Amino acid sequence: MSSTIDFAIDLGTTNSAIARSTHGGVDVFKNPLDLKQTLPSVVGFRRNRIIVGDKARELLGKDPENVFGSFKRKMGTTETFFVANTSETKTPVELSAYVLRELKTFVHTGEEVASVVITIPASFDTIQSNATKKAGYEAGFEEVVLLQEPIAACLAFANNGDRTEKAGKWLVYDLGGGTFDVAIASINEQELKIIDHRGDNFLGGLDFDHRMVTDIFLHAIFSNPALAYLKKEYEERTLDFRRLYQVLLLKAEEAKKQLSVKETVEVELEINDEDGIEEEIIISVTRDQFNNCIHEKLSYALDLVEELLIDNELEPADIQQVILVGGSTYIPLVQELLKSRLRIEVNASVDPTTAVVVGAAQYAAGKQKKVKVAKKEVADSDNEVKARISYPKSSMDSEEVLLLDFESDIESHFYRIRREDGGFDTGIRNAVPKVREFLTLAPDRLNNFKVEVLNAQHAPVPTNIPEIGILHGKFNIDGQPLPNDICLEVDDLEENRTKLEVVFPKNSILPLNKTVYREVSKTIYRDGQDKLIVNVLEGDRYALPETNQAIGIIEIDPAKLDMDLVKGSDLEIRMEISESRDLRVTVYLNQTDQEFDHVFNSSEKYVSTTRMEDELSLLIHNIRKDLGQKEREEDFEMATTLREYLAEAMAVEEEVALMKNTLSGDEKYHVCERKRRLAQKYDQLGKHARLTKLRVEYYQLKERLKKRIDENGDKSASLRFGEIVEHENEVMKGQSVYLMEGHVKKLESLNNDLYINSDEGIIDLYHRISIMDNSRFSDEKLAVNYKDQGQQALARQNYKELKVIVFNLLHLLPEKEEKSAWKNFKGTGIG
Repeated sequence: MSSTIDFAIDLGTTNSAIARSTHGGVDVFKNPLDLKQTLPSVVGFRRNRIIVGDKARELLGKDPENVFGSFKRKMGTTETFFVANTSETKTPVELSAYVLRELKTFVHTGEEVASVVITIPASFDTIQSNATKKAGYEAGFEEVVLLQEPIAACLAFANNGDRTEKAGKWLVYDLGGGTFDVAIASINEQELKIIDHRGDNFLGGLDFDHRMVTDIFLHAIFSNPALAYLKKEYEERTLDFRRLYQVLLLKAEEAKKQLSVKETVEVELEINDEDGIEEEIIISVTRDQFNNCIHEKLSYALDLVEELLIDNELEPADIQQVILVGGSTYIPLVQELLKSRLRIEVNASVDPTTAVVVGAAQYAAGKQKKVKVAKKEVADSDNEVKARISYPKSSMDSEEVLLLDFESDIESHFYRIRREDGGFDTGIRNAVPKVREFLTLAPDRLNNFKVEVLNAQHAPVPTNIPEIGILHGKFNIDGQPLPNDICLEVDDLEENRTKLEVVFPKNSILPLNKTVYREVSKTIYRDGQDKLIVNVLEGDRYALPETNQAIGIIEIDPAKLDMDLVKGSDLEIRMEISESRDLRVTVYLNQTDQEFDHVFNSSEKYVSTTRMEDELSLLIHNIRKDLGQKEREEDFEMATTLREYLAEAMAVEEEVALMKNTLSGDEKYHVCERKRRLAQKYDQLGKHARLTKLRVEYYQLKERLKKRIDENGDKSASLRFGEIVEHENEVMKGQSVYLMEGHVKKLESLNNDLYINSDEGIIDLYHRISIMDNSRFSDEKLAVNYKDQGQQALARQNYKELKVIVFNLLHLLPEKEEKSAWKNFKGTGIG
């Protein structure tokens, strides 16, 4: 029985597939009923039967209340599907599990598929990834490993044909039925690596079908006098019209495919008029008409491509080729726009519809199964032999070097290295502190080797050396890149708010683990209400915590503490993320010697349409406001950029209107994603201006301070000044407005201290306070008295006395709002 996973599934929005890696390549299994390599991701409920695939797809137009598709786009959301026949609701996870179970029936080899690799879009967040794994386990798989689709596609292309022609950087353009991903890959003769990616989980062929229906089909139908009554049914979303709409979607999909090879297609429809008499209607659709429907969405996809290149400081000329993945890349306009805007060679040498599952199977061939084996009890664990090992995970050569560096005393010990299939065996050899062995590799497969350490009697002894796996003859990857920053929310007591501390930066290679050492920022009393909150978020490290997505939170109830947790006490937070994005967080409190841990697998998120519309309206309002200001300031360059953003915002607003006039339940997620990306660009635009202003402010203040310190010869101030400017390069080159503001405030604080401690400064401050209206002070009579005393001290030039008087006057002023706000600030308790 194979020790590698071998099996892989491309769980697609419109179609899915299953494949198995063999020593000769990859077998994509066919449906035993119709011998197709793909299965429509559609599930129907008919009486007591559950139908999956083509037959369910055929029923979409007849029974839309009991047949469902495109549910992958709702993975990780709170959306559910009501089944009229059974009066039950089904989640996207449950429907996906039905598809996965059906794919198991394609496997005709008699093997039971217990472990599987399932592909996900690279832009899937942790919640969506967890939802996909959950579907796999509900389908009966014992082990589910997730693989990002662009990586799978890269493997399929990299392992196809001559490797020497593939070196360089690739752009993977993956446009499927429901999702869009673009990734930059780097490849040489030995290594394949994903550099960065962008994506939209609600952009694909399904959206093009909806546009053809709403922009072309419905216009023609409503223009027919005998069918004009349908417009009211469309507005009221009647069951009959929903059935018709599903039929139109199927017709649109067929027309879309034909338009990839034809300039014009005719769509024939039979629709009943109000009297039930069948009306035949023929709609002629040209490729130009279809292109007009989808041009804006494809242009948006290319915007993401160009953003990706800019962020990675690459020009289109730096890309060797564009890899096309996904059935929607057959659309001629896709390739035309890619060639015209990027001017890069397009590669479709591997079938775009099966590239992902083929590459995933190749990945599965190099992925060891996780077999749960009970650990043997060791009588004396101190006798365990420890060693460090080094070896390549994949190789194109017939043999590779294994380095063993023993850290234990191995005098009178021996070692033996054997390949799992028996094709290689070192025999028993004397152990030396540093071992160098050449391992012979069997071609085109994963080679597993076991290292045994033997005592003087040649009996095995315990060791920490794991099983060694080297994949021969195929490109593979050591880990997948993290799609977003993973951050910890911590308190900023100076600003009375929380901030993000990045733990794992975006594009870090999974799996990952790290221990963060922090202090408790406030005393947590056992009989109090405050909790210690460990909140792990996914998103952008430079954004506010509330704009990122929470993926794991541990709330430590004070009642669970063994004693009061004193402010300033140490805590350790350990985080581990597996290659499939399982997150484990462990919190250790040094003071109480307690540990709290949890494995997070949140698999649902919610999008509020109302809030999305409000946020979009506010975004448009703010852009218009800034645009007006920049036009008045005659800042024409910034005004031009804001006009572009406003146009894009208006286009998104138009999509909101179309969303209300379409029966697509997925559109809101796409619109929400576009709105979020536009808001990010707009925020970045303002951020760059603020960063520039802060940099200028910092360096001007720094120059004035240095001059003042040099003139005064204040050693204490000079020391503080040096500590501040020591880290200025790191802060000034960064993109965090928040950190830069904090650095400027440090200089301002030092400047204020120098100011208040100088005679000139205290005189100036007294004059400013003395002209304030007495009603502003908490005790008017006392304030008048202090002002008189100040005049006398000023006349005597007694500036030490004047300083005391000034501070007394300051204490009579009302408490600042910031200080009162501090009383209500609870935060996380982590500083």
